[in-house]
Amino acid sequence: MKCINIMNFVRYIDERMDCDSVQYQFESTEMELDLCNEYGFENTFLLQYDAVISERYQKLFAEKATDKTELGLWYEIVKPLCDAVGLPYRSELGYQWDWHINPGFSMAYTPRERERLIDEAMRKFKEVFGYYPKTVASWLMDSHTIAYLADHYEISAFANCRDQVNTDAYTLIGGYFNQAYFPARKNMFSPAQTDAERVSVPMFRLLGPCPVHNYENKKYMQSFERNKWGPCTLEPIWHTGKDRDAVRWFFRTYFENEDLGFSYAQLGQENSFGWKKFMPGLRMQFEELAKLKDVRIEKMSVTGEAFKKKFGNRTPATSVVALDNWDTEDVQSAYYDCENYMANIFRHEDRVSIRAFFLFDERVEERYLHDVCTTFDAVYDNLPLMNTQNWTDKTDRSCGIILDTDAELFMAEKTGEGVLSVSWKDHSVIFDEEKVTVKAEKLHFRPGKPNADIRREDNMLRYEYRGAKYALSVENAEITDGDAGEYIICPTGGVCILRPVRF
Repeated sequence: MKCINIMNFVRYIDERMDCDSVQYQFESTEMELDLCNEYGFENTFLLQYDAVISERYQKLFAEKATDKTELGLWYEIVKPLCDAVGLPYRSELGYQWDWHINPGFSMAYTPRERERLIDEAMRKFKEVFGYYPKTVASWLMDSHTIAYLADHYEISAFANCRDQVNTDAYTLIGGYFNQAYFPARKNMFSPAQTDAERVSVPMFRLLGPCPVHNYENKKYMQSFERNKWGPCTLEPIWHTGKDRDAVRWFFRTYFENEDLGFSYAQLGQENSFGWKKFMPGLRMQFEELAKLKDVRIEKMSVTGEAFKKKFGNRTPATSVVALDNWDTEDVQSAYYDCENYMANIFRHEDRVSIRAFFLFDERVEERYLHDVCTTFDAVYDNLPLMNTQNWTDKTDRSCGIILDTDAELFMAEKTGEGVLSVSWKDHSVIFDEEKVTVKAEKLHFRPGKPNADIRREDNMLRYEYRGAKYALSVENAEITDGDAGEYIICPTGGVCILRPVRF
């Protein structure tokens, strides 16, 4: 199952612009719709509340949208929505749409207020278009809102932002990488492990993140000038999204390398960036998209329903494997995700390490499940076992779970249902849904400066983070203390098991 969603989302106004943003954003949306019609691709447009109530947008989609276009809801909180339910819109800038968490996102409101806001947004959408939206997405929606939508409306697909750190006033780190998962009721950023806590609507990750450079913010780019390029995603506003060779690399990486049964990418652009900046890149992407074979280009709701039909209500194991790099740096990267954990194995030149390793636990509540977020920013994360992005500075490449320092190119293949095997020379790392099996002479566990408490207890590393207690069990090996907080893991017979443990 290889799927692409062309999803463009629509805001009515952006008062940050030094031009007539209402007109410019309308033109941008119209050009995106014309492009979709020109190529005949199925597509999704998600409308913010202020666009839903706009007669201009109503007329645009009534006249130009075909049966290939799905309309859904882009759920950021705007002043007209708050006005409709009698809530104050606390924009310190005095804007009608404010991109800060408070007041622009659902977690800035009480749980009861969140229900009133979503009911009004859904009511108005149905009043205007004659039906409830099947797709609802946002950079961030809180868990109460997700569960409420799933329980009270027939939603087919949710979507949230890629992992990022301190971008646009919010941080998401340690999530299910790129593909899709069934979220937990108490923390939408974690897959659920049980039926009782599972929201039965899949959550897709937006923007097409680069599996090499999305994590650690371009630490492994040779040229610091490239830090000016913006995020490394498929967004046509940024360098990687408007460079044809990079886009071809993204498509090869997502759809030709091992994915364990499901691969996904989202294309498109928010209209706030303006057509002059993103339309050339978006048209180029459509040209490349037309060349793809065996990849389904679908409405988001259709992909959501197909995902649920294929996987039931259980989050599948998937992988995103980059065997080479669109940049000139000598790196490889493979992500493994399942309902229990995510991990990223990474090769830089002759060193292979696990640089990201997060445990999923449906019982750990998000920060805003019951409480109002009163700050301009928000954080969503999972339980870190290794997190070199947050535990080191921007130049430190020494940390991680070091597996080899004399490595060659690795290969990645499916070796069983939900099993990804990464191998090079006489080394291998096998990911399955319960554990990670490592074949290596010695492992060096170098956490750097962790924001979780870590201590060794026999053959187990015990953690505490945000009040949650969990562990990494090291089986068939001996752990000893090294220098500067390092732990040395010596496998018995050259093979050991790393097993994430919930308490």
